[in-house]
Amino acid sequence: MRKVIAVVLVLLLSAGIIGAASAEALPGAEKTADRLSDTVLMTFFDHSMFVGDSQMAKFRNYVKRKWSENPDFFSNVDFRAENSYKFRFVGYKYIPAAEKHYIHLTDSGADTTLYEIVKKKHPQKIFVLAGLNDALTTDYTMDVQGRDETGYDRAARYVREMTELVREVSPETEIFVISQMPVARGFYQGSSDCYACRDRFDLVNTTVQAECEKLGIRYLDLATGLKDKEGLMPEEYCEGGSFHLNDAGYAVFARELLDFAQAEYEAGRWTPGSGSVPEE
Repeated sequence: MRKVIAVVLVLLLSAGIIGAASAEALPGAEKTADRLSDTVLMTFFDHSMFVGDSQMAKFRNYVKRKWSENPDFFSNVDFRAENSYKFRFVGYKYIPAAEKHYIHLTDSGADTTLYEIVKKKHPQKIFVLAGLNDALTTDYTMDVQGRDETGYDRAARYVREMTELVREVSPETEIFVISQMPVARGFYQGSSDCYACRDRFDLVNTTVQAECEKLGIRYLDLATGLKDKEGLMPEEYCEGGSFHLNDAGYAVFARELLDFAQAEYEAGRWTPGSGSVPEE
């Protein structure tokens, strides 16, 4: 049904029968003649899988709350997010016996891996936002399986291993990695204040972005739109003075996603209504 609606909307838009602005537009939408409506832009994410930890899980919860206002709000997205899900797990084929006690993604009520879910579902796109619960944001070395690498190197390796596995079982799936969110002014990590944590989070993002470019996958910088002039998260977007977004923050998060879809449309990389439903 969503696909039919999207096609009709696109035909109407191209015929000039309806305008690009949408009645349910999120705050901050730039109203221009070439701007697609939010309803059309959301179809960019149809048949996508949003994967991650508490940050993605909280976005899922935000989306569900928005359904009372707009039932089509990111409604055709498959959320696979769990609080405390570790970033390193995106590169696992199967859950090691020694790590079964950790929080993992689930499918039909059973713990599983991203690899197994993608192999089964073949999503058109996956968007990954994870990393808060890994030792990614401190610049120390750690020997892992014979490797002596920094936390930033590990973040890049997780992305690389995930990409290899997804391409192995679903080469048609597009992979998008979302930036870590900024930290709030009152956030501390051990003895590090918010400014040191900001620099570490930024370095993780820079390292992951460079790895995405090497791999030919897409990197989404959603953090910049949530920063103040000092590169920190403003209090009005923050939940509990840390790095979790509140509803106002997720409204910006959603707006940044739609802006990305608009940019893909303008660059000719996406035509509304062109997607197909993946086979189960």
